Amino acid sequence: MSTLYDILTVLPFSLLALLLFGEYAGIPEAGWPGIVLCTVFTAACVILRNLKPKQRLLTAGITAAALLGLLLAVGEKARERFAEEYLWILWIAGFAAAALLLGMLMQKYVWCRRAASAALLIYAIAETVQERNIRREVFALICLILLHTIAEEVQRKWEKSGSPEMKGHITRISPFLLAVCLIVYAVPAPDHPYDWQLFRDIGSSIASYAVRIYGTVTHPSEEYEKIGFSENGGFSAGLSENDEEVLYLHADNTTVHTFRLIGGISSNFTGTEWDYDMSGESRLRMTDTMETVCAVRKFAPDVPYDYLQDADLYYENRSYNTKYIFAPAKIQLAETQTKIPGISDRNGSIISEKKLRYQDSYQVACYMLNYGNPKLPELLRTAEPITEEEWKQTQIAERVKDLPGFSYADYQQYREDVYRKNCRPFRCSEQVLEILGRIQDGAADRYETLKRLEAYLSGMEYSLTDGALPETVTDAGTYLDYFLLTARKGRCSHFATAFVLMANEMGIPCRYVHGYLTTRDADGNMTVTQNCAHAWPEAYFDNVGWIVFEPTPGYADQSGWGIRESNTIHFEIDTPEPEQTEPAETAEEPAQEPHAFDPMVAVIPSLAAAGFLLLFFFVSRLVSRRKYAQMQGFEKYRYLAQQSLRLMGYLGFPKAEDETLSEYYGRMQQTGREDLTPLLGFLPVYEAALYSDRETGGKDIEAAEEIRRRLRSLVKKHKLRYRLLLLLQKG
Repeated sequence: MSTLYDILTVLPFSLLALLLFGEYAGIPEAGWPGIVLCTVFTAACVILRNLKPKQRLLTAGITAAALLGLLLAVGEKARERFAEEYLWILWIAGFAAAALLLGMLMQKYVWCRRAASAALLIYAIAETVQERNIRREVFALICLILLHTIAEEVQRKWEKSGSPEMKGHITRISPFLLAVCLIVYAVPAPDHPYDWQLFRDIGSSIASYAVRIYGTVTHPSEEYEKIGFSENGGFSAGLSENDEEVLYLHADNTTVHTFRLIGGISSNFTGTEWDYDMSGESRLRMTDTMETVCAVRKFAPDVPYDYLQDADLYYENRSYNTKYIFAPAKIQLAETQTKIPGISDRNGSIISEKKLRYQDSYQVACYMLNYGNPKLPELLRTAEPITEEEWKQTQIAERVKDLPGFSYADYQQYREDVYRKNCRPFRCSEQVLEILGRIQDGAADRYETLKRLEAYLSGMEYSLTDGALPETVTDAGTYLDYFLLTARKGRCSHFATAFVLMANEMGIPCRYVHGYLTTRDADGNMTVTQNCAHAWPEAYFDNVGWIVFEPTPGYADQSGWGIRESNTIHFEIDTPEPEQTEPAETAEEPAQEPHAFDPMVAVIPSLAAAGFLLLFFFVSRLVSRRKYAQMQGFEKYRYLAQQSLRLMGYLGFPKAEDETLSEYYGRMQQTGREDLTPLLGFLPVYEAALYSDRETGGKDIEAAEEIRRRLRSLVKKHKLRYRLLLLLQKG
């Protein structure tokens, strides 16, 4: 491809790279120095690409040697300054090289040019639709590239009708293309671009439906075990180790750090799994929330926020189609139902009548209990019974006064059901009874007993390689025998199960909870993945409600926050002593003398370039002589003849392209050059060897070698530039 055509193809892309990515590469903001350097580097890359291999190697080698010599000559300080202030020049060279590579691909593959043009067109449209400003230079260059592509496509379609050759045609019309782009650059842009609102709305709707269809197709089933728990509560359910996203949440309360999101609650252990009964609607979660709210307001009426704070959680479904609403224990179900119509409490699980699809969003209102409050144990130990009047006030506050199932009588029935359903003693072995006895021995109350139980289990080993339960495990008693006496290790579901069963045997209402354990970032955002699936126990405290315990090793509860009830926290700021500075000198420092020019800055690069040139010459001569020595017969004679023709050109008598060897021989005999006429004998022999069966033997080759030697001697007698040409000539 022609050099000018290459430059017209490559330069717009290198300039685009400079304008779009120069800021990220540390290049000074758009200025003529960068544009000029980019143009020079691009032109140099194109010219170097179009040279013959030997010329390309020679040019690149001399340049590299000179630059290396300059780098060595300028000194360490100059090199450091270049690295700090001018390293962006290398980025511009990189942009030029990348643009040249793209140009070569576009020359070889037409689809590459089409793809690049389409990408730039999409970029320009997208930036316009997003109401982002596109620099005039960028838009003008995009227009130039698109016009270039259109012109080539038109020319390609007309190629069979006898239109001019592609590269020549594009080169000839390039001034018109440049003129159009300059006009585009010069025309002032409007202050308020067209907002494309209609097209943006259409595109947004299409994208939304496409995403929903994608989620439905890729996650068509209700495999609840993949989202943190399963309906049958198997020990391995939902505990697959992967980072697949399930939910995205945002919490408006930045005080709370850790969130436990309940998926299922169960009190029925079958021996190898927990059974979740979701057949009937209940009031468990909302009644528990009301009991806790009432207890906190009664115990700490002045500072209830030290114990309980409300939070709104904003959800986006990321992976699965599900009916489950994962929410903290103290959910404000009545208020949440106004935000998510059609949800209900099914024995502790919050279920939506309408399946939540991929990227559906919703909002949950809840309360968060401060497990880090040092006075929480006192509340659990001393909570007084809730009166009917206090319950009615809570009904009004939580907007359930007129709803069925939340009366004071319903609350009393709820408390009876808690003990009936969640406190089921069973037959266990003497060894397990002995362990329970040690835990209970000396415990002052329910809270201390459960904390001892929590500490006992958390002292065991956490393991994800626990394996299946043995066949001997058939009920609660055999499970505890296996886990406490034999295995003594397991995952969260094993520890939670053991805690619930042991608490039940000690007469304490306790239940098994399965869901997610996640922590927010500084902005209140949480990404829930499969790895967040977790199981834990909750124990019931009279007049307070259900309280979380964490027996799994390494999962100590961190869901507390600082309290405001006491003013015992003080902050001390260490003020550093001021640095001792020496008094400034009043005398002016003598001005530094300007550095004199170091001649070595010019000498060393020149010597490096000359050294490479000499090395290249000797290596080239050695390679050429080796190749020549390996030639035989006509191949060697043709090589000598071509060398002699080149030398004749150096002497001022080049052979024309449309001139035959006979015509050239006749013309040279008429020159009257007595020093050349005796040397023309190789021409008839060369022609005969090319176009007839004449063989060239050893005498012909010896004669040709002598003619070449004498022609070289003639060239050496002429100007210096001919002598330099001889250095580059093979042989």
